[in-house]
Amino acid sequence: MSRLSAEEFRTHLNYYLVIRFFFVFTVIFSFFLFPFIRENKDIFSFANKFFLLSSFIILVFNIVSLIFSRLVKEKYLTLFAYMQFIVEISFWVIVSYISGGISSPYLYVIIINIIYAGILMREKGAIITTIYAFLLLLLQGVFVKFDFLPVITAELVKTYSASWESYFSRLFTYLLFFSFTGFVASRITKSFRQANSSLIESTRRNKEMEKHFFAIFSQINIGIVIFDEKEKFYVNRYAEQFENILDKFLAEAAKDESSNGAWSEKKIDGIWLSYTVMPYIENQKVIIFSDLTAIRKQEESFELQEKLATIGKLTATIAHEIKNPLTSLIGASELMFSEIKEIQPESETEELIEIVRREGTRVKTLLDSLFRYTEETSYTLMECVPSSILSDVVTLFRLGHPKVKITCKIDEFSVLGDAEKLKQVFWNIMTNSAEEMNDEGEIDIFSEFSDNSFKIYFDDTGPGFIEKNIDKIFDPFFSTKKRGTGLGLALVYRIVTKHGGSVKAMNTEKGARIIIDFKTKAM
Repeated sequence: MSRLSAEEFRTHLNYYLVIRFFFVFTVIFSFFLFPFIRENKDIFSFANKFFLLSSFIILVFNIVSLIFSRLVKEKYLTLFAYMQFIVEISFWVIVSYISGGISSPYLYVIIINIIYAGILMREKGAIITTIYAFLLLLLQGVFVKFDFLPVITAELVKTYSASWESYFSRLFTYLLFFSFTGFVASRITKSFRQANSSLIESTRRNKEMEKHFFAIFSQINIGIVIFDEKEKFYVNRYAEQFENILDKFLAEAAKDESSNGAWSEKKIDGIWLSYTVMPYIENQKVIIFSDLTAIRKQEESFELQEKLATIGKLTATIAHEIKNPLTSLIGASELMFSEIKEIQPESETEELIEIVRREGTRVKTLLDSLFRYTEETSYTLMECVPSSILSDVVTLFRLGHPKVKITCKIDEFSVLGDAEKLKQVFWNIMTNSAEEMNDEGEIDIFSEFSDNSFKIYFDDTGPGFIEKNIDKIFDPFFSTKKRGTGLGLALVYRIVTKHGGSVKAMNTEKGARIIIDFKTKAM
């Protein structure tokens, strides 16, 4: 049995049977066509009748073989194939006997059989079919030479009237040609099979390597994406968590030539990503990236702590050098104002003293804010309900801001925190909204609960935040107001983070939004 699988062997054998049918049909057609082309040729001569009988037999045999080839058991396939080659070669030797013996052009069809024998059964098949064809041709010549077979055509008389030397020379030429053709066909087939096996094995290994590659890189905590300008070919599990910004990130990273083979950083929708882009196969690229947001926030926190430490030292100095004299100055201005008002009720000095008193009070308020922001106060942490705290703050806030409409719908939940500090947080946020709306507008307060996170939303109908300033509004002393201290929202950020939460600012279609996110304990 050849090294082909049984199914492959059977398929190639069926191809051979189809090709054989085609050649037999072609020869029958030529035998009937040529007599009409040649004048005075008897189409129903003995030779043609003998040919027609042989052709009919081989056609029937071919049809039967095609029908039953699928029923032959695997262990008999090789024997079945040899039988096909023997019958086919025998037929073409008969055709050569009718059409000129050793000189017949139809002998070259035998080469097709030898080639197919080499393909199916390698060198062994080619050698056996070559020897069989050689022996049949030798017997044909001997039988004709010694009159064991009748000379039925003029071509036979012409061919075998020549000397034995000429006959054997041609016969051995055929033997050499048949042998060489069969051997080359078998070797080429063997090379093709080996190459095909190597290709299949290489493909299998590549698939295995690809499978291992994807298995390994799908588990590591770093993003890997293979992509081109039109689509993403591979996205590992880490990269999938950035699905909402991934397309935008890839588009911007692909334009960044500085990232080719080097590491760059980019901020996409508030997320810091460190990445590098490298060429891959064809026009594809691979990007490797990681999330640095937590690190950058920690760095910002360290910077903020350094600022706070500096502010604390500055505040302590200011407290000793300015606060006490300023308090005396404000008290003296109050006394002067009362005395002058009694003596000169309509005096212009009254306006000047009022300015001194107002601005002195403003400076004192700023100093008090600094004290509150920088002092290392302790937090009394206990279980409290933010919804109840908000209810109290909203009630008081409405008294001082009657033109601000406040809607508050907060779910019940509890956190571990300092109720007084949380009141300060809620008051500062609403105060900031009211100032931005010039004390006339709407504040909508609502909540959202998910897993262990509880978010409180503060939406207002003011002008909203300036987009370029959103990342700075929680920084100390940053303010867009003419008389703002820049410490209100900074204090909000400090208190919320001390409670283990986070605070975020953004714009909506109606105005500004501040979101406080608490780690909660369900009630």
